[in-house]
Amino acid sequence: MKNLIIIALLAIFIYSCEGDFQKMQDPSDSISPDPVTNVDVKNISGGAVIYYDTPKDEDLAYVKAIYTRANGERAEAKSSNYVDSLVVEGFGDTNEKEVVLYAVDRSSNESTPLSVKVNPLTPPVKEVAKSFTLIPDFGGIQAKWENDVMQEVGIVFLRKDTLSENYDVLETFYTKSKNGARAIRKMAVKERTFAIFMKDRWDNHSDTLFYTMTPLFETSFDKGLFKKLLLPGDYEGVFGWVHEKMWDNQYGGGNGYSSPGGTGVWPQSVTVDLGVLGKLSRIQLKQRTDQFVFAEGNVRKFELYGSAELLNEESFDGWTLLGDFESIKPSGLPMGQNSNEDVQVANDGEDFIVDIAAPKVRYIRIRVKETWAAGDNFQISELAIFGDNR
Repeated sequence: MKNLIIIALLAIFIYSCEGDFQKMQDPSDSISPDPVTNVDVKNISGGAVIYYDTPKDEDLAYVKAIYTRANGERAEAKSSNYVDSLVVEGFGDTNEKEVVLYAVDRSSNESTPLSVKVNPLTPPVKEVAKSFTLIPDFGGIQAKWENDVMQEVGIVFLRKDTLSENYDVLETFYTKSKNGARAIRKMAVKERTFAIFMKDRWDNHSDTLFYTMTPLFETSFDKGLFKKLLLPGDYEGVFGWVHEKMWDNQYGGGNGYSSPGGTGVWPQSVTVDLGVLGKLSRIQLKQRTDQFVFAEGNVRKFELYGSAELLNEESFDGWTLLGDFESIKPSGLPMGQNSNEDVQVANDGEDFIVDIAAPKVRYIRIRVKETWAAGDNFQISELAIFGDNR
């Protein structure tokens, strides 16, 4: 009998708890929550952050904002009742906008609307366009830009058709990189007219920029002529990662050159005989990929030296500094975290541009100052040299 009483009381307790839980999960009332108060606006590029105090309603679910973007699209942003702000974004200009705020409870009751004015700062697509430059490059054109807010923009490259007034899309390139650069190559040495504009995922566009220019002649140096050299500061490769694997057209996570660690010598360098005298336009390094993207011994900072004659000296005196370079991770994420763009850049190879005024060289030295893991040895999966070797 005693056990039956206990079971009955337990059943009543469980039923009561389930009822209370059900009320919390699926309330049903028609009482609207109070609106948010103490609203403050921080305008940002292409949008605004709206701060507020939420009402004290126990069944408050979230706060939402309703607004209209430049293309007439109705947009909605929501933020949990545990957060004191929400973000409205995607505006294509700096005109004043109206945003309407609602507090919403678990019964989907909405508060009275509260209208807020925001004044977005210049949207990313137009900020990027302000800093955009396009110049002739070896084998094509080279673009540079700044994206201080590091929001994704799409850069659309077009070229005027020689037989009509139409423009053909050469490439649409998406990036969040703060200091961006992009080259489009494999073009004939012929004057052409190019057009460029920026767009974002809300279909906002910058003004179109027009350029008329002639690409410079460029070819890939023949890797079959490359030869290993060992000068002071250079080391033989280790664990099968030898010099010749830098120009065997095989690359990835397990192929390339690696200098030895633990030598006590840093920076370290690698020297290559290109086999022909030529004017360099760029040097391309492919990373050790897979889990090593922008990590491990992949080169982060290095100097490139060149000479028309082989200078077998203890120092770099007599060698011409062709560039002081840094590998840039597009996403800016911490080591071990990579965006799709990061992986793509590592696989495609990074181009490091040599000043057009640099002299012709036959011998190059890559003097590595820092790796992505900040260790005491480095790896290069594949090396390619471009320019005019005629």
